[in-house]
Amino acid sequence: MAYLVAEGFGVNGSVFGKAGKPIAAESQGAQTSVEGGGPPPAVVEQLKTLRQRIAAHPGDDVAITQLADMYLAANRFADAIPLYRRALAVNPHNVAAQTGLAEARESLRESGGSQ
Repeated sequence: MAYLVAEGFGVNGSVFGKAGKPIAAESQGAQTSVEGGGPPPAVVEQLKTLRQRIAAHPGDDVAITQLADMYLAANRFADAIPLYRRALAVNPHNVAAQTGLAEARESLRESGGSQ
């Protein structure tokens, strides 16, 4: 997940933010390791922001897809799948959600899970 944050996977509507270029990470080291385990603070903040955005705008398929992408990146396939489905219920043409759902399903199958 730190890679996603470091590469600009923000809440701006796309991986590339508003300007079409990846958002620069402030400090790569600060985002890739945290004492005591758990996600880096930047990822925790990203999750919080996405959840707030979704709560305020339940039909925001981009935010829902971004949250699902974060779960997918963390190998939490069973958590990602319902979010991708939700995003597709809002916008069936969301290619990122379609792709993410297929990847999450395949990864879950490969890991021995089911969905």
